[in-house]
Amino acid sequence: MKKGRVNPKAKYTEEEIRSNRTFPTGYTILLVLLVAVQVGLIILGICYQPKPQDVIHQYNVTVQPLNDGSLDIEYHLVWEALDTSEALTWVEIGMANENFSVYPDSVSSSVFTYSKYTDGDYVSLRLDFERAYLGGEVVEFSFKINQKDMLCKNDKGYFYEFVPGWFNAIQVNHYEFIWHMDGAEDYIQQGSLDYGEYDTMTVQYGMSDFAGCQTVKYEPFDGSDAYNELQEDKVGIIALCCVGAALLIIAEVYIVDCYVSYGRGRGFLTGHGYHVHTYGRSNPHYIRARDKYNAAHAGRSGGHRGGGGCACACACACAGGGRAGCSQKDTYGKTNREEVL
Repeated sequence: MKKGRVNPKAKYTEEEIRSNRTFPTGYTILLVLLVAVQVGLIILGICYQPKPQDVIHQYNVTVQPLNDGSLDIEYHLVWEALDTSEALTWVEIGMANENFSVYPDSVSSSVFTYSKYTDGDYVSLRLDFERAYLGGEVVEFSFKINQKDMLCKNDKGYFYEFVPGWFNAIQVNHYEFIWHMDGAEDYIQQGSLDYGEYDTMTVQYGMSDFAGCQTVKYEPFDGSDAYNELQEDKVGIIALCCVGAALLIIAEVYIVDCYVSYGRGRGFLTGHGYHVHTYGRSNPHYIRARDKYNAAHAGRSGGHRGGGGCACACACACAGGGRAGCSQKDTYGKTNREEVL
């Protein structure tokens, strides 16, 4: 049998190294699984469609200004629960500010109780229903409030800017906002609202219409809290799927490199704590460790040692000797395999 060529710096012949090479069967199975998971994540990101829990069929808001500058606002909603797993038992309707009061007699019989809710700048009226509503069931409810601190003043006179509460995760099939104008035709806005959409009611009055009434400083409406919640949920899921797919790519590149190394006759050898080859070429970390190992042992052949030495196991300067530096601890022993270069 023809013997392999021996490199004096190697510990094994080429023939011995090749005989220890094995095809990465386990890596093949793992790669198939990773690709399957990756494809699943991509399909999930593309096909995921968050479903709304409810839909509002009718959203009516009627505003009547009073002589003191406050507003009487009447709400009427037809609300359908779509979720069959979680019952609809309460809702919140956003208010302009916390200075409002509910007319008790105006609250419909479908409402069991109501309460004011505040969270920072967010103010709403919470309505708890008489019973729970599951997917397909419709609840119709109404109430009326008196809202203060809404009257503003500019160089033309007095004015109101009012944005009825909107719904970030619910579509409104039809809305009708009515502003009663004494002695004139009512101001009406109507249409439909997508997730997070809102409509602004701005009404201007003359200088004498609310003379002597208390006004508040005008602050332009900030719509940053209005957004399509379902769309953001979809974007979030897509982002998570992309991150997961990217992490899997890293593992897949490593496995593919194993095939490249095997195909080029390099196998899956390790030496001095590193893979001998990575990504189809020699691993620079392995080369540095190998050279350091060979340098440390070069002066030990033939029983002759250079003058001087150190009794340490780390890099240091020695007085005399062949190559400067102390020998590294041989933590790999005779099981260490190196490629014949």
